[in-house]
Amino acid sequence: MSSKIFIIFADKESITFEVPSDSDQNEKYLVTWDFDNGWLCDCKGCMYGHHLCKHILACIDYMKFVNMALLDDPRAVFTPIEDVV
Repeated sequence: MSSKIFIIFADKESITFEVPSDSDQNEKYLVTWDFDNGWLCDCKGCMYGHHLCKHILACIDYMKFVNMALLDDPRAVFTPIEDVV
């Protein structure tokens, strides 16, 4: 999956990835990491299940693949969507 992930926005405070769905390549998810909220994804699992979804994990793997690093343990800064709203 990491070869199909794209960085669509980045600045000093955040980075946003576009991640394709495993089941439907036409469906895309937006995954964002920022200093205020940590990791967020617009998929149902992240928004309603309040867990670190596979799209976030794919972005973490992608960052390792391209030798980028934000944090040692992304689970420490995962913010369920209900805490942000």
